[in-house]
Amino acid sequence: MSITLAAIDGIVAGIKLDDLKPAQPFDGAGMIVTVLVVALALACLLTVLAIMLSKPRRPRSQPARPHRGVHHETSGTKAWHRRIDDVVDRFHAGEISRDQAFAQLAALARAYASGMSEDTMETQTLSDLNRTVPTSTGRAKAGFMLLRQTIAALYPPEFADERYNDAARTTSVEQGAEWVSTLVERWRR
Repeated sequence: MSITLAAIDGIVAGIKLDDLKPAQPFDGAGMIVTVLVVALALACLLTVLAIMLSKPRRPRSQPARPHRGVHHETSGTKAWHRRIDDVVDRFHAGEISRDQAFAQLAALARAYASGMSEDTMETQTLSDLNRTVPTSTGRAKAGFMLLRQTIAALYPPEFADERYNDAARTTSVEQGAEWVSTLVERWRR
């Protein structure tokens, strides 16, 4: 071990500390500062992006429906009963077929329900209505359930083959009109 220490002492004694000078000044300080600033900005950007993308999506908001007052067409039942009676009258006059009458009655039921609720139901099929779980309670839920029953009752005469389906064969347009009238009378806000 003394040989090693003696060799180190010789090396250190041979170094002249009086004339030590740096070979050239370091001019990369500006570049280091630039790289640090860019890295910091990128880290902030990625943090903000991660926070924004980790939030759950907001559901698309439906356009606000205007408040419907007493004089709006969905407020009174007389206008709806006239529409229902008009379908029956046009069927008896031979202007529309039985299938068209049931389709128009179902469309009236959906249009009325859309006017009475905050949801658009004009394009919903029976399957869509069966999959929908009403979030409202009380009268609105009862009205939705009545709409579902009305559309379910109108489907066989509208779509089923009369040769194989008894309900399609025996249900009259007047009976379908009565179902839609019941919906109009019983749905309350």
